[in-house]
Amino acid sequence: MKRSSNLLILTASLIAKDAIRYTPAGLPVIHCQLHHDGEVGEANQMRQIRMNVEAVAIGDIHHELVTMDLGATARFEGFLTQKTLRNERLVFHITKITLN
Repeated sequence: MKRSSNLLILTASLIAKDAIRYTPAGLPVIHCQLHHDGEVGEANQMRQIRMNVEAVAIGDIHHELVTMDLGATARFEGFLTQKTLRNERLVFHITKITLN
């Protein structure tokens, strides 16, 4: 298998979170919505970025998300993948959270 890179680092605010549920294997899962508001340079111009991102935390990382207050800002690290095999909508899988 070819080695590739899929790393997303996003500074965002937690704007919504669901209740904890569990996978059939017993792993805790929590879905959430993140909001990013900022600027980025593109083609020698500054571009305003405002977006909401669907995200999920699976396993031990869910503890950090559960204890975060809505509106809290943090640095989220993880990767993007399809929601399911049949649903190609992208979801951000959080693997690390650093509170600001």
